Amino acid sequence: MLPLRLLATEIEIVADVNGEPISNLDIERRINFINSLLGTQKINQKEVKSQILRQLIDEIIIVSEAQKMNIELSNEELNNAVTLFLTQSLKLKADEVDQYVKKHNIDLNTLKKQIKCQLLWNKIIEVGVVPLINISDQEVDDARKQKEKSDYLITFQEFIIPDQKIAEDLVKKLRTSNNPESSIKMSKATVNLSQLKGKLKDVLEGLEISDVAGPVSLSEGYSVIKVIDKVQLDHTLLKSTLKLKQVVVEGSESLLSSFKEQKVSCLNFDKLADDFKLPSVKEFEIKMRNLNPDLQILFSKTNMNEIVELRENSTAKLMMLCDIKNNAMDIEAIKQEMYQQKIMIQSNLLLDNMRKNAAVSYQFN
Repeated sequence: MLPLRLLATEIEIVADVNGEPISNLDIERRINFINSLLGTQKINQKEVKSQILRQLIDEIIIVSEAQKMNIELSNEELNNAVTLFLTQSLKLKADEVDQYVKKHNIDLNTLKKQIKCQLLWNKIIEVGVVPLINISDQEVDDARKQKEKSDYLITFQEFIIPDQKIAEDLVKKLRTSNNPESSIKMSKATVNLSQLKGKLKDVLEGLEISDVAGPVSLSEGYSVIKVIDKVQLDHTLLKSTLKLKQVVVEGSESLLSSFKEQKVSCLNFDKLADDFKLPSVKEFEIKMRNLNPDLQILFSKTNMNEIVELRENSTAKLMMLCDIKNNAMDIEAIKQEMYQQKIMIQSNLLLDNMRKNAAVSYQFN
């Protein structure tokens, strides 16, 4: 009888949802289940306990709501979903599932409860949210225009100065000269304006090439910024796919001039590279949007069949722009994206409303 008494004293009710209790053992059971799926990795119990409690509360609320809406789930649907989860998440074949479950002591009842709740929630969304979603042609057109807005790439220098007076003097020098004192530490960066946030975005938005801003007070001193380059990229170019030829070389800084003197083109680039005894030429396609900002600036100024160079220390990339393929905007994809966003927003609102209407009490000691 002693172990039973000890077990009984360890069980504590931590929350009550619509009259249904949640105990500390329910939370531990869910943690053990997650650990069995993770294998060698383990979650931090203290960090996830409150999160798992919220999840268990939501599951009771969702099951209760499904009952009110007369939403049912067949055993076949549930079993198929459990098998699909195990095969996909654990990369197993269907005939390997039973053996894996036994070997890793996976609590199938806990898994079924969790998946059942998710399936019921999906059905609640289908019944209570999806029929209410409407997307007008005007909304799609507005989203298209927003996506087609031009973007800006900005290359700038930033100087961090410990003294305000020195920083103010530097601003004056930068406005009249491109050569500040070599002893002043400087960093250089190229950024995409639309991806910035906070103070830096506010400062850079109002600057043009050669403009200087600052000094701006920071915790480590004063920041002074000078814009070196600013390029406007339209949406069509950002969405386009570039066809490039490239050779990577060490050392020589005269190769670019040599290629140009030989009237290099995409047709003879490989032969010239071979004549110059360079490494083999690589040919590839890449979306403009996937290039780093420095390359985006470079190719925004590059003509077809033009050779350009990007230097990184002693290494140089010699690249030929051979083709630009414009990718038309997919209106249907925009509409589908908006549709999913609206479903997500309305689903979250519905769940929040269900939580407000549920009788939830916490009973922590």
